[in-house]
Amino acid sequence: MNEPSRGPISRRSFCRATSATLTTSLLTLPRGPVVASPGDAPSRLLTPIDERTVCPWTPKHPRHDHQLYFPLSGDRLLFAWCEYYADRPSLLERRPTSRDGSFRDDMPCRISGMISHDRGRTWNSGFTLQENRWNLNVKHPNLIRLPSGEILFFFVAWDSGRGQRNVFMKRSKDEGESWSEIEQVSEPGWYCNVAGRALTMKSGRIALPTHGPRGAGDYRGKDLESFVYYSDDGFATWKRGQAVTAPGRGAHEPTLIELADGRLYCLLRTTLKRQYVTLSDDGGASWSTPEPTELASPDSPAVLARIPSTGDLLVLWNNVASPSNWPRTPLTAALSRDEGASWTIVGDIDNRRTHDAAYPSVHVQGDELLVAYYTRPTKWARDCEIMQKIYAIDELYRTA
Repeated sequence: MNEPSRGPISRRSFCRATSATLTTSLLTLPRGPVVASPGDAPSRLLTPIDERTVCPWTPKHPRHDHQLYFPLSGDRLLFAWCEYYADRPSLLERRPTSRDGSFRDDMPCRISGMISHDRGRTWNSGFTLQENRWNLNVKHPNLIRLPSGEILFFFVAWDSGRGQRNVFMKRSKDEGESWSEIEQVSEPGWYCNVAGRALTMKSGRIALPTHGPRGAGDYRGKDLESFVYYSDDGFATWKRGQAVTAPGRGAHEPTLIELADGRLYCLLRTTLKRQYVTLSDDGGASWSTPEPTELASPDSPAVLARIPSTGDLLVLWNNVASPSNWPRTPLTAALSRDEGASWTIVGDIDNRRTHDAAYPSVHVQGDELLVAYYTRPTKWARDCEIMQKIYAIDELYRTA
C-alpha cells in the first residue's frame, strides 16, 4: 500500500474517472501492511475565504471541543459544541498553561449551541443545548434529521471516571425549541461517541458509531473496540452491531461514510501509526477485519465526508505517524475518487508546529466547505479553543 500521493489535482481529472474503473475499485480495498513512511515534504496550506476563532479561551470557559454543524429551518445553521466551565472560584485564577486544575476530559462540561444566519461568517451569543445533569459532564453531540422533520439528539453523559459513561438521546419536533424526555441508548457501562459522526444511509437506516472497552465493563485505557448502534425506524428501536478492534490500545472513535455501492466505510483511531479501515456490507451489523490504510496517523480520530458536486470522498486527519496521542499537527485534507481505495493529499488545514489541531468536523454548504477543529498552543495544558475555516470547494481542486 502506498503513501497518499501529493501534488496538484484538477477537478476535471477527478471527474474523468470511468465507470469501469470505479466499479473495479469498489470491489476491494488495498490490503497488507503499510511499509511506506510519510513524506517529509510539507503539504501546501489551503487558503480559506474566512477564518476565525468561534469559541475562544476564557477563564470561565477554558476548553472548547467536539463540535458539529447542523442546518435548521430557514437560513439558520446550528453550531453545537462542548463548552467546559469553571465550577469553583480557584479555576477562574488559572492560566491555560497551568497544569494545576487542568481541564481534563472529565472536567465539568455542557453542550452549547449558537446560530448563524450568514453561512457561518458570524454567530450569535449562544445557548444551552444540554445542561450537565451528571456527576462529571455531558459531551459529544450528534444530530440527525428524520424524514418527518423530527430531530434526534444523541449525546454522552459521564457519571464516573472508569465506570458509567453512556449514550443518551432526546427528540425535537420544533427545530430544537423543545425536547422530549431523555432516553438511554447504550446498555449501562462505559461507551462514547465522537461529535458529528452519526450517519443516515440512503436506505433510511441511522448508524451511530460508538466505542467502548472490549467485553464491556469499566474503562481500562486499552482493549477498546468499535461498533455502531443502528436503527431502521428512527430509533424507536435499535440494535448493536458487531464490534471490531485492532492490536495495541484497540480501535476507537470510528467515523463513517456510505460508499456508492451501499457499503459502510469506517476509519478507526489506533496506536499503530495508521488510520485503520473496516467495511460493512449489511449496514453496520457486521464488519470486516480492520486493516491499515495509507493514512499515517497518531492516536487521534479522522472525519469523513462526501463532496456532492464531484462525488469524491474527503478525509481530514492528523497526518503524522506516531503511536501516541501526539503530535496532533498537521491537520491534513485528502480526496479519494475511488471510494476510499486510495487517497490524494490536497493540502493542510493547519500545519503550525507550535499548535495542536485535531478532532475536525466538516459541513458542505453549496460551493463551500466549513471546517471546525480544536486548537491550542502545545505549551497549554488541556485548555483549547475552536477554530473555524471556510473554503471554496474549488480550493480542494486548485492546482499549485
